[in-house]
Amino acid sequence: MTRRAVGRFRAYRLEAGMDLVGDWLIDITYGRIGTKGRCIRYALLNEAQAKKLVCETLRRRATARKRIGVHHSFCQLIDPYQWFLLALE
Repeated sequence: MTRRAVGRFRAYRLEAGMDLVGDWLIDITYGRIGTKGRCIRYALLNEAQAKKLVCETLRRRATARKRIGVHHSFCQLIDPYQWFLLALE
């Protein structure tokens, strides 16, 4: 563990889905492990906007090692819409 990584054990969760009226909801929950953390919810009008937000968020997560000195790894990936492959492009 590098000096920069000390105290930076974090959890990060991204969820995407539709609500009952057809709007897309993106929930991003993050924070230090063992704390309540923070949650941000985005309400988007269509799938294209939701997909763009998910892809941008996953791309930013990929740069965590350079930005904060901690590598992110996936513990679980459930991707029924197969957006994860788009984020890697």
